[in-house]
Amino acid sequence: MRVIRFELPEPYPLLNHSIGQSRFALTRMRQKMARAVACATVNMRVPEPFQKAHVSIERHSCGAPDHDGVQGGAKFLIDSLTTPKLLNVRKPGARQRVRNKRGLGFIVDDGPEYATFDIRAVKSRLCDQKTVVTITEILP
Repeated sequence: MRVIRFELPEPYPLLNHSIGQSRFALTRMRQKMARAVACATVNMRVPEPFQKAHVSIERHSCGAPDHDGVQGGAKFLIDSLTTPKLLNVRKPGARQRVRNKRGLGFIVDDGPEYATFDIRAVKSRLCDQKTVVTITEILP
């Protein structure tokens, strides 16, 4: 059983922060999250993604956010853990599209057959704000 644990230096943005943003602002948020995860996991990359995994995400912040905001805000973080996948081209000559193109390949996909998630908020002091991610491989 393999375990990958890393910390991001700040809590991930809540769902309320992304509601009403333009698609360009959302793209920048996705890119920023993927870069933060890439920097935090430089020497932790796996040669092939975990086929089944349990992902635990703790958002340490000084406030007490609501449950929906914590769950929804983790989307960009979870997407950065998945594996990019080429989609089928429907028409000849069409542009190749990629699902999860900013994924770093820790887990196959974020679907229930590939991963389970435990996302929670932890109240902490202002100087201790962070995001802690633990990915545990589930063996068949």
